[in-house]
Formats: sequence, C-alpha cells, structure tokens
Amino acid sequence: MSPPFPVAAGRYEAFRHRIWSLARLVVCGGERPFRDELDLQAQWFGGEFGRVFTGTENEKIEIVQFGHWNRGAGPDFTEVAVRINGELRRGAVEVDVDVRNWERHGHLINPDFNEVVLHVFTDQPAMNRFFTQTEDHRNIHQLLLPQFTGLEGRPDFLPEAFPGRCVAPLSRMSDAEVDSLLVAAAQHRLRRKSERLRVMVDSTSGEQAMFQAFAEALGFRQNKTAMAILAQRCPVRSLLAMDKGEREARLFGAAGFLDPGFCDTAAADDARAYLRQLWDHWWKMRDSVEPSPRRAINWRYDGTRPLNHPQRRVGALAGLVDHWEQLRPIWEENVNNLEKRANKLLKELSHPFWEHHYTLSSEPSPAALRLVGKDRLRDILGNVIFPGAIGLEPSYWGEYAALGRVDSNQKLRRATLRLFGSDSQRQKLFTRYYHQQQGLLQIYEDFCLEDASDCRNCPFPEQLTQWRGLSPSPAALAGERNV
Repeated sequence: MSPPFPVAAGRYEAFRHRIWSLARLVVCGGERPFRDELDLQAQWFGGEFGRVFTGTENEKIEIVQFGHWNRGAGPDFTEVAVRINGELRRGAVEVDVDVRNWERHGHLINPDFNEVVLHVFTDQPAMNRFFTQTEDHRNIHQLLLPQFTGLEGRPDFLPEAFPGRCVAPLSRMSDAEVDSLLVAAAQHRLRRKSERLRVMVDSTSGEQAMFQAFAEALGFRQNKTAMAILAQRCPVRSLLAMDKGEREARLFGAAGFLDPGFCDTAAADDARAYLRQLWDHWWKMRDSVEPSPRRAINWRYDGTRPLNHPQRRVGALAGLVDHWEQLRPIWEENVNNLEKRANKLLKELSHPFWEHHYTLSSEPSPAALRLVGKDRLRDILGNVIFPGAIGLEPSYWGEYAALGRVDSNQKLRRATLRLFGSDSQRQKLFTRYYHQQQGLLQIYEDFCLEDASDCRNCPFPEQLTQWRGLSPSPAALAGERNV
C-alpha cells in the first residue's frame, strides 16, 4: 500500500538534515556600483535616447516637449508634454537609474510628485516588477531605457539569480526522480504550515487561528505581518458581535486608516459617504481601541499593485468576516471536494464599496474589481484551507496535489532558474501544479537562501545522487502523489 501523507515529507527532512550537516559557513559581501544619475538625466534631456519609445506595458510613448530641468525640489523635469497611445499629457518626468529609487527617495509619499506623467529608468530587478505610484495612489507610466549604448561600454546591470550547480545533476535524474523530490519537499512544506496552524490553535482558538491565517494570505508578501497584527488586535469573535458598520470601522480604525479630516480628501461622493459612515462608528470606540503612534501598524506600499493596496486588503478582510459562518465548515468538517467548496464561497465575497475602489479616497473604477482574485484564491487554499484541513484528515493530500499552478513570482522564478537553468521543458513540467511550485520554493529556501558562497560551497548538488537511494519505487512515487 502506498504511504500516506506525510511519509514523503520525512524522507525529504532526512535528506535535508544530511546536506545541512555537510555545509560550511561562508561570509561574502559587496555591492555593485550604480551609474551616475546626473549623467543619465543629462543624456535624457539632451535627447540621446530619442523621442519615441515603447513603455513597460507596450504603450506607445512620444516625448513632444522635454520641458525644463528642475533645479529645485520635486521632479527632475517640469512642464513636459508626452503623448501616450496618442493622448497628449502635460506634467513632469522623473528620471532614475533604478526603478526602485522612486520609493527609496520618498517620491511615493511626496505630493510634489503627483504631477509626474512618466517615470524613466535604466535598471530594474531581473525577477520582479516594481510599479510607480503617486502619493494619491495613481499608477504612472514607466519607460525602461536601453541599458547601455555602444559608446558606454558594458552594462552595470547584474541579474539577481543565476543557474546553480545543481542544474547538471538534476538533468541526469529522471522526471520521476525529480518529481519525487518536489513531492517530498511539498509535503514537508505543507506539514510545516499545518503544524504552525495547530500551534496557533492551541494558543488561541481554532477560528481565531484560521482568521489570522486568512488575514496573512490576504496581505500578500509585503503586508503579511501587518495583516496578522490587525487580526490579532481585532479578534474575529469580537468583530462578529458587532454590526457590519461597526466591524468595518473597527478594522479600518485599528489599521490606522481613519482620522478626523480624512473625509475631505476623498475624490468622489460615494467615497466621502463611506468614510463618514466609518468615522461615525469609529470615533465612539476610538479611545479604547486606537494604539499609540509607537504601536501603529507599519504598512508597506512598495511594489504593490493598486488592486492589492492595503486598504483594499482590509476591505477584503471585512468581507470575509461577513461570510465567516459559511466558511467555518470548510476546515471544521470533512468536506468533499474541498477546492470546489472553498472556491465557491470565496468567489461570493463581495462589498459594495470595495468592488469599485482601490483606496478609501480614490475615484470609483468603471469596471467591477474582484475582492479576491484567482491566484489569491489558490494561495488561500494552499496556505490556509488545506494546511488547516489536512492536519485532521491526511487523505486531503490527493486534492492538494491536484491544485493547479499560480502565476509565477520573484522567488519562484529564481528557484526555477537555479534548479533547471534554461531547460524550459522542465521548468514547465515541474511548475504545472501548486505542490510542485511549493516544493521548488522549499528547496530554494532550504539551500539556495542558506548558501552565501554563490553556489560554490553548497553541498546540495553533490548530494542529489543520494536522493535515488532514498527514493521509493515508481509505483510508490505515484501513490505519494495521489494518496
């Protein structure tokens, strides 16, 4: 009989322990130099890059008027005219070496940069996309310039990940052997998440632990901790005892998103009305709930899509509480077809304001905005619902293993590049399912991120040959995937 979950996890843990016992500590450092920003701005203003470009979203960009070089504070070039997809726009242009300098230099929170219509840069991370947003949460068109011209020599850009030494030994392993490694790493990762929830349940309660886990999943990577703190400061049972208006005010107030003058900053009538409604409830509970400034939640806005703005995530959490009683049976009872049941309930999450707004003060969106997107649904299933359910019923592994993939992210792209190099066939083969992606992430975190020698001294590549000795028969491998 095939071994049930989490037998494969145990084999991975033994393999990992062996490799770690052979590792050597290596310290390395150093930073790569950046080109001079003033020189880049001079080249831009001098027209050395031309006037007609294609933006990062494939939009057609024409510089009609370069404007004036600003000698004081604010954007680099003012009184600029830019034609984007045929539409003439007037404003300012900011030119940076690195796209991340927009946030590093504080432009994200500086209202002086709200007039910027185009962000120009020559450098961006190899594995991640950064968006340029104004203080009033407007997305700015981006233009990535050529890295270098023939006169400038070699580019100073360095990729953030390289193919690792494990590419060669992995290429000599059969597909079944590689798959067994990913299945085992995925089971280990799933068991860790399940055990974390169990510890949280023991420390609080089952529904509060799940509420915090849901909040973390809604917060994405940037605001996972912030959302966890919010869930801790607003326990689900306390929220359920309130009416809808009170619980939303409690969440947004505790998050630090409400203040007396905020209603006047809203761009539209419906936003002002919603803020007044929140404030009418919040001021009554404010003194007993609001934390001191030193304890305020630290929200991150860098690299966040408008749809994932922290205020929208809190709105999604409010919608989750509204449907809480319908969600509870998913992890408290033995449910057939867990994915289908959870997807149906999560897709039904709705909110009349947050289905049409990016922030508390933004203009309404002409198109409806889903509170929880497809990939977020899949991550909630993989990071919250299945870890919660599988601790009680190991046979859910079969359903978990059948979960489809999610869109790639920075860490996953690095992991596939490290392990499979340029082998696009294997990259595709071993990222078809959610559990394969999770297995790749676990291996990347266990070995690539623990190694500080740029792969030279990592013992993982040499020890891959040992995996065959630990691997079960092909029939058992198939069983581990499907049990």
